[in-house]
Amino acid sequence: VSLAEKARKEGLLALEAQVKEIEDPFLKRGLQMSIDGTDPEDLRSILEGEISAKKTEDKVAAKFMNNMGGYAPTIGILGCIVGLMNVMGNLSNPELLGPMVSAAFIATLWGVMAANFWFLPMGAKILRVSALQAAQMELLVEGIAEIQAGTSPRTVRAKLTSLVPPSEQ
Repeated sequence: VSLAEKARKEGLLALEAQVKEIEDPFLKRGLQMSIDGTDPEDLRSILEGEISAKKTEDKVAAKFMNNMGGYAPTIGILGCIVGLMNVMGNLSNPELLGPMVSAAFIATLWGVMAANFWFLPMGAKILRVSALQAAQMELLVEGIAEIQAGTSPRTVRAKLTSLVPPSEQ
């Protein structure tokens, strides 16, 4: 909104100095393209393409974690089988059987725990963070488009506020 106020009072080129101070690379690129005179439709298309690429990249990371969540119990079962094979090889030593059976079942436990307490929650978190970042980027696209169009700061505030869920306003 403060950028919209400055652009409305002093013109879009007046934002050039402020753009250098912006830390968000997405916002910085979008505003710089806007200042450079990029066509509004092209600007929106480019920024939405970046959002789409980010979502795709994040889905790959989440899919990896979810796949690992599927494989981890199987790896645990394999560990259990190997452990039980050791048990079978040592049936003549009854005092070793308890710890060996225990170790075999711990392998299964680790596989299930890795899936349900690490890999699957991590995959879900990646998707959630990605969705939040994409929503923020979409909000920035709208703000940049409104600044480029010369919309009044009050209208920019109202439009951007309407895009934020009421629980987060």
